[in-house]
Amino acid sequence: MSGSTLSPSSRARLETLAGAMQGELLLPDHAGWGEASAPWNLAVVQRPAAVALPADVADVQLLMAAARDTGLGVTVQPGGHGPHGGDLHDCILVRTAAFDELTIDIPTRTARVGAGVRWGRVLQALEGTGLLALAGSNPTINVAAFTLGGGHSSFGRSFGLAAHSLLAVEMVTADGRAIRVGDGVGDDDELLWALKGGGGQFGVVTALEFRLHPAPATGRLYGGKLTFPAAAAGPVLRAVLDVAASAPEPLSISAVLMVLPDLPFVPEPLRGQSVVTVDIVSQLDREATESMLEPIRSAGAVVADTVAAFGIGALTDVFAEPVDPVPALEWSALLGSLTHPAVDALVAAFAEGAALGLSLLQIRPLGGAIGRAVTPPAVAGVAGVLAAHALLGATGLVFDPAMVPGIGLALGKVRDAAAPHTVHGRVVTFLAPGEDLGAAYGAPEIARLRAVKARVDPGGTIRSNRPLPLA
Repeated sequence: MSGSTLSPSSRARLETLAGAMQGELLLPDHAGWGEASAPWNLAVVQRPAAVALPADVADVQLLMAAARDTGLGVTVQPGGHGPHGGDLHDCILVRTAAFDELTIDIPTRTARVGAGVRWGRVLQALEGTGLLALAGSNPTINVAAFTLGGGHSSFGRSFGLAAHSLLAVEMVTADGRAIRVGDGVGDDDELLWALKGGGGQFGVVTALEFRLHPAPATGRLYGGKLTFPAAAAGPVLRAVLDVAASAPEPLSISAVLMVLPDLPFVPEPLRGQSVVTVDIVSQLDREATESMLEPIRSAGAVVADTVAAFGIGALTDVFAEPVDPVPALEWSALLGSLTHPAVDALVAAFAEGAALGLSLLQIRPLGGAIGRAVTPPAVAGVAGVLAAHALLGATGLVFDPAMVPGIGLALGKVRDAAAPHTVHGRVVTFLAPGEDLGAAYGAPEIARLRAVKARVDPGGTIRSNRPLPLA
């Protein structure tokens, strides 16, 4: 069965579903199919049997019934980030944009968000509240998918992974039940544990609630981006490593080596140039933050500087990541140790890889609450804690299919340079298309996730974009 060769009975059942839903159901020959079925990473080609845009919980229940009747799976990609990597020919692909509720409860320091809400909207709603959320670095990232995948935030050193702050989840299970998990007494503790980092394995999530955290007393953050020429990459990254090793938890620093595209949105002097940038998000005041940044500032000639005070609504401006879909090949790892020689090896690997099509290499030092045991009654979930020194990621933007072999070689060079320092485990949201949860978790966690999956979805109707490894 494929998206273009549905059996007559399956197509008839899906057409019946389309007529019954308040939202939309698109088949491959319908207008708007191409845009609706495409992931954010345009290097991945998806050909699902249908794309569903449910309007409410009742629509999700209807499509679950249709999936059971036809033998199709159900997979959810709210905004297209983190695609499965397969063509999804035997799946109904669900987009949750209609689930757009957002409530910030200042007295209880909690947020309730629908499964279609993206981080940019939440951050804008938090402006002036005196509260922070453990948001991603890009405003287009879906809140639910990010949180269910663990979620690494620039506030993680203070408050842990986003999954640690997850309080409750509302979802529709494979058998069509609308349930709520996370209210405490008589709750399904194992399912809540699995949802905190297990991704979309267990049902179609429609809403979630999570804990918010106090902002600095001034309500302002301090930080931004420092940009240096690529020639300064070694000294700058070594300085970042040294500062991060002694920095207090309210200070988050990450570094990116990148080749800037020769495109109009890049300032003209930097177009097509290789640079190293340092992204800073601090809950400390200007004086304290600048004192700690001094070794980084003095490590090279700063060619661009956006460091200043800002409100939570502007958090993602610090990182200035692309907000439009792009084709890319990716790889990531956790580093158990990161030394000056290791940094130098990664800089050399990037220089070689850039000539082959590598676009960026990022290093995010971890530590603090990310690696500290979660205090009861909070539950860490399967996301657990990351007892690693740093998160490493590499990306090659595929502007032409002919670039794929070169980018593959470039990623291999980075992988080889990192190999002496990598440890098992990953943040699920950093897994590449085609990787399963076996890359993120150990055998005991996988066995426990399998037990939950077998109980809540024994027929395997829900097809996660980050599936469990084959037994």
